[in-house]
Amino acid sequence: MRPDMTPMQFFKWNILTNVLMALSINTAATILAGGDTLAGWVTGCCQAFMINTIAAAVIPVGKIGKWFAQDICKTIPGTFAEVVARNFIVNAIYVTIVSFSIALIHLGPSPDLIRVWLSTYFQLHLVGLITGIVIERPVAALFKN
Repeated sequence: MRPDMTPMQFFKWNILTNVLMALSINTAATILAGGDTLAGWVTGCCQAFMINTIAAAVIPVGKIGKWFAQDICKTIPGTFAEVVARNFIVNAIYVTIVSFSIALIHLGPSPDLIRVWLSTYFQLHLVGLITGIVIERPVAALFKN
C-alpha cells in the first residue's frame, strides 16, 4: 500500500489505476490484432481489469518497483527517472501476466501461443509504460488527503 494513503484511498486508487490501464492496453491490443467488435473490446477490458486486479492483490509490485528503481537503477524517489524505472518494471510484470493470460484464453494451449503472445508484447509494454507514467500523479492526487 502507498504510505501516503489510507486503505480506502489506496483501494480507490488501485481500482481506478487498473481500469485506466486495462482500457489503454486492451485498446492497443485490439488495434494491434486488427480490430474487434465492441463486445469483444469490452470483454477484453473486463478480462484485463480482473487479471490485473488479482495480480495486484497477490504480487507486491509496489515493493518490486521501488526496489528496481531505487536499489538497482539508483534513482532518487519522486524524480522522473524514478517514476520511469518503477513503472517500467511494474508494467513488465503486469503486461506479462495480463497479455499472456488473455492470449491463453483466446488460443488455449496452442503451439502458436508464445509466437502470438510475443507478437504484441513489446508494443503493449510500451503503451502500459507510457500510460502508467501519464496517469500516476493525477490519479494519486485524486485520492490523497
